[in-house]
Amino acid sequence: MHQVKGFIQIYSRQARDRIVDVGKRFLAQEGLEEISSELFACVDELIKNAVKSNYKFILIRERIFEKYKETWPEKTPSDIDEDINDIVKVPESFNHLAEDILKTENISALVREILNEESKLLDIKNRAHLEKRKYTENETRIINTLSKINGIRKTLKEKDIRILLRVQSDDDYIYIEVTNTAPILRRDLYRIHKKRDEHRRYKEQGREHEFFVDNLDTSEAGFGLGYAKIDLILNHWGLSDEQAITIISAINTTVMITLPIKQLRKRFNVTEKAGANAI
Repeated sequence: MHQVKGFIQIYSRQARDRIVDVGKRFLAQEGLEEISSELFACVDELIKNAVKSNYKFILIRERIFEKYKETWPEKTPSDIDEDINDIVKVPESFNHLAEDILKTENISALVREILNEESKLLDIKNRAHLEKRKYTENETRIINTLSKINGIRKTLKEKDIRILLRVQSDDDYIYIEVTNTAPILRRDLYRIHKKRDEHRRYKEQGREHEFFVDNLDTSEAGFGLGYAKIDLILNHWGLSDEQAITIISAINTTVMITLPIKQLRKRFNVTEKAGANAI
């Protein structure tokens, strides 16, 4: 069993390059390099969804904290944090409180604002990385003004909310796991399954190309649509999306893509396996 794993703190160009490199090495061992671009597109969607999910979780957690503080002013911040940690461990309780908050606040709009600031941060970070230099004074000044992304990144670190990427393989399968150490909301999980089911219906009706045109709405921070894109790629590879992708939701949220090596080698006419030293 070959395995590579690592945590993603910020999804920068540098992080993406490392992920692409790892994926290519695993695929090269099986002679499947030609699917590397599409595989990265799948992993890219999973990581972006994990990022959005973690931002949404932190915003909701902060609102729960504020409500507890108002209700029990005698409690210390540490006591409230412990109470919320206990609530998060019980999905029904956490989802109940989250739904109350989502009825009165547009959390998805706040997520989009954070993502917009993150985009500005990444533009600067990626430019400096490509040019192999440190930030200029002006870039540092701009970064310091991005209060929303800076604030939530600080909170993510304090609450130990991270994204773990694991790639491993054996003689039969390549497995890609993306785990974010926060639960996904029940409504978002429902949206994912709903969009995937809708995509299957379009495909069965021979109207698959119409699905994405009919789903340009990016409300709810896009939950569900990215998974339909992944299903499209898996289907192109001749794989059943129901078997190739698994979503496990509890205290953490893990999505696993399972790639059957022999089936893919047959699909892409790979006759000779690459050397074992490819990884």
